[in-house]
Amino acid sequence: MSEFTPTYFLNELLDVDPMGDDTFVGHRVASSQGRVFGGQVLAQALMAATKTVDESKKVHSCHNYFIRPGDCDFPIEFEVYRDLDGRSFSNRRVVAKQKGKPIFSLIASFQSLEAGYEHQMEMPNVIGPDELLNENELALKYQADMPDKLFDALNRYRTIELKPIDEKAHFLRSTQSSEQAAWIRAREDLPDNQEMHRGVLAYATDLTLLSTCARPHELVWWDTHLSTASIDHALWFHSQNIDMNEWHLYVMDTPWSGGGRGLNRGSIFSQDGHLVASVAQEGLIRIKQD
Repeated sequence: MSEFTPTYFLNELLDVDPMGDDTFVGHRVASSQGRVFGGQVLAQALMAATKTVDESKKVHSCHNYFIRPGDCDFPIEFEVYRDLDGRSFSNRRVVAKQKGKPIFSLIASFQSLEAGYEHQMEMPNVIGPDELLNENELALKYQADMPDKLFDALNRYRTIELKPIDEKAHFLRSTQSSEQAAWIRAREDLPDNQEMHRGVLAYATDLTLLSTCARPHELVWWDTHLSTASIDHALWFHSQNIDMNEWHLYVMDTPWSGGGRGLNRGSIFSQDGHLVASVAQEGLIRIKQD
């Protein structure tokens, strides 16, 4: 959408700068909420781990815990621990710290290319992205149904273009459902760098997933009596070549919620039907006490 001016680019934000001794520092971006978006920390931690692994090995899984909220006003340092460098696999642990305290941790596994038996689930038959509205357009269409503060947050440049199926955006209240789906892609032209495309995909998986467990209760994440946050996040990469310049279908469902937590799952398909990644996340969905 040309009427919005980019405030930052993903390939710059998600990269990390070396500080020596397997320590990196992440780039920052301002936030109206003052908190760092969880997908940003996840992607930067993954990029830090990737920079310590031989390029012949690609990340196939990462398991992550959100420990403390990140503060946009302070840099985030990423400490990488080289747990294993084997012939086929490498493993890395990353601890993200701010003001001397851990805010996030990641364990990632990397594998050399191998052949093997193949199967996958089928991609659902849904309407294509060319026939749908994106988040900016939906915010304008439903402006009267949302608080001014929420509209202002949505009515800006979005680094990931997201087009919800059936106009069921994560910020719009809908009928009771345990599923949602959306087309996603990077709005900018990303470099031909598989590590960056995987980092962008990791970033994008945290955008809408948590809202899935609110849908069975006809709630939205901005309801004032709710407190929501990501707790843990697991991501598996299946495809050897992921291109986030192209549209991907993000299909999400929630099998359970209780105890102030909700479990969410997601499958990411390329537009031609290949399953490129899977994700699972447990999040906080707590009723605020008066």
